Amino acid sequence: MFRFPILAAALALAAGPALAEAFQRPIPAAQTATVELWFALAALAFAATLVAVQWLVSRR
Repeated sequence: MFRFPILAAALALAAGPALAEAFQRPIPAAQTATVELWFALAALAFAATLVAVQWLVSRR
């Protein structure tokens, strides 16, 4: 049918985004207990790091 089948395939793929459906915003999931635990551990580790840096910097 086409003399250049690769060109025809490329044109067919190029028309694909024009047929895409509308963007729908994702609905955020509720925060789970596991996520809250990891956040608490990270916050404690961050605070411990800040204390360690202050201790190292204040020593002379």
